[in-house]
Amino acid sequence: MLRSLTAGIVLAFAGSRANVARTILSCAGIVVGVGALVMVVTASDLGQRFATAYSEANAGRPATLQVTVFGQVTDRAAFEEDLLRAGGQDISVYHTPSETPMVRSGGSVVPEVQFLGVDTALGDIRRMNMAEGRWFTEADAESLAPVMVVNQPLADTLGDLTRVQVGTDQWMDVRVVGVLESSALDLGWYSAYLLRSPASDDLLFGSSSGTGGEGEEEGGPFAMMGTQTTYQVRIDPRDPAAQDPWGEVFTERLASASWRWGIEDTESISSHRADYAEEVEEIITYMSWGLTGIAVITLTTGLLGVLNVGLVTVRERRRELATYRALGASRSTLFVAVVMESVVVSLVAGIIALAGCWAAVTAGGAVLERFVSLPDDVPLNIPASGVLVGLGSAALVGLLAGIIPAMRALRASVVAGLRE
Repeated sequence: MLRSLTAGIVLAFAGSRANVARTILSCAGIVVGVGALVMVVTASDLGQRFATAYSEANAGRPATLQVTVFGQVTDRAAFEEDLLRAGGQDISVYHTPSETPMVRSGGSVVPEVQFLGVDTALGDIRRMNMAEGRWFTEADAESLAPVMVVNQPLADTLGDLTRVQVGTDQWMDVRVVGVLESSALDLGWYSAYLLRSPASDDLLFGSSSGTGGEGEEEGGPFAMMGTQTTYQVRIDPRDPAAQDPWGEVFTERLASASWRWGIEDTESISSHRADYAEEVEEIITYMSWGLTGIAVITLTTGLLGVLNVGLVTVRERRRELATYRALGASRSTLFVAVVMESVVVSLVAGIIALAGCWAAVTAGGAVLERFVSLPDDVPLNIPASGVLVGLGSAALVGLLAGIIPAMRALRASVVAGLRE
């Protein structure tokens, strides 16, 4: 069997080299079909990675909830404990100061800067695409000066980030440790993220802020927030609460212990999915199926072309095939030769299609970079799955297109073939 297989492959390569015109004709349809399929896989892979990166940067990683309490939370520590107990893996305060501080650098005040008080855990909840510097670390919470990350437009306007000051009634030096690429979640054109720490409590919560321990008085930070307390919480995507976009499951878990942090009316607790990972994945899936269907139709057309050429080839080569039989070639050797010739042609077409797709993707990536800034971990290239799908589909098409001509070649009469 191995000898027949080897002999059949040798004959297949010899037949392909001897009939270059026919080989090129067979390749045409396969090149288009495989190329379309590879481009579909590439576009789907890029779309999924880009959509995931965009979603994580602008709305949070799966599954991110935004929890809001309309009322005065009297015990911040208890509230955060219950957020973790309810299933939170990472939690971060998400607080807009009631009195927006002003920002200046070198005496030049920047108007209409939107501040957001956050914790270091927000970097685990959302993808932080840093243009410069870094996101907050736990060590920053011990800083004697407030620590801040600004978005790119604010950094460009401030200029010298080593002389930044913020304040309401009086100015205070702050440390800017990073510049964040702008995202859809920026509160305004100029956005600043201020790390919650003892040094920034007055800026975020007012001059009467305390430590936030149990039994916090009405002058504490959450009293200064007004009537709304907001956190972002990331939970396990497999958690049943993650399957509830309206957050009712998570809200019920919090409501059972709301008395611990001073909320008697459970209707004042609200939570919802802030990320849109599932919606993005669903859209990408539908688009991929649609594009794959088009590519499969194109590839099927190529299969029919190879099949038709294969049938014509067998008819034209009856004398040649009959001579092989007369010289002692077995039926299995001829069957493998005809099938493998079709497979070889299809694989050559697949390689040509991959080379064309690589050139197109390389050129497209160079053009795309001028208009769209892709994240560093979302390069435009042909994934390994695209190469496997392209070559695999080409080989499969060749195999399917070669079986019928091979069976017809075996049924042909040796004597009749030699008389031609």
